[in-house]
Amino acid sequence: MASQQNETQPDTENPLFVGSIGKGFRVLEALKHAARPVALTELAQLAGLNRSVVQRITHTLKTLGYLRQHPDTRAYTLSSRLLEFGHTVLAMDRLREKAHPHMEALNRRTGETVNLMKLEDDEIVYIARFPSLHAVSVDLHVGSRLPAFCTAAGRAILSRLDPATAREHLARSTRKAMTQHTVTELPGLQQALADARRLGYALNDQEAFIGDISIAAPLIDRFGAPVGAVNIAVPSPRWGLDEVRRTLAPQVLATARSINSELGDL
Repeated sequence: MASQQNETQPDTENPLFVGSIGKGFRVLEALKHAARPVALTELAQLAGLNRSVVQRITHTLKTLGYLRQHPDTRAYTLSSRLLEFGHTVLAMDRLREKAHPHMEALNRRTGETVNLMKLEDDEIVYIARFPSLHAVSVDLHVGSRLPAFCTAAGRAILSRLDPATAREHLARSTRKAMTQHTVTELPGLQQALADARRLGYALNDQEAFIGDISIAAPLIDRFGAPVGAVNIAVPSPRWGLDEVRRTLAPQVLATARSINSELGDL
């Protein structure tokens, strides 16, 4: 049965933890997940905080320019000033810089969506994306997050960890099925990682999204540690598993090798 453990929680008992800052980010995250203007009372509910606390936080963030408040509805939204942080994070990412030209070339050759992902805790994060020339079944973006256990990129990265470490990672993950095809049991997931170690890539058939086939190869630093994964995602109506293995797997592996050859200084 899939693990029922909660996702990794911050160490709020540590004396170095600043509770007021933590609450401020809970408000920002609540607005991010809502993805719409939210009034104060509802925002307090979404953030799980006292209304008066949220009132002080929103006033502070609005004064600093990180929130906007509608003059009539008084609802809050994130301001575009937050984009500066995301831009700086991406601009300073050396892996993204090294991988960019190789991903662009793979995208041109295949005409399919090419992604670069990193592992953060129990999720993979999209840090670069070259969209397909064709219609796609799933429209994600830079910054999107997905569970690592049921994605090709996550499995590709985990496959290059020590097997015991990878098993611990899977065991503590909240392994909730995203489709009827999602493998959540540890034995099945360990077999998927073993297959990825043997083949050099991970292949995912509609486990994260219906109609989406994904193939990913790990990116390795000079110490042999996985630092990310390059991935191609295609819709199943246009591609079958055998065709993905035959046509796309060699190209994904070749692209990963090209990127890995430039990662010596990471």
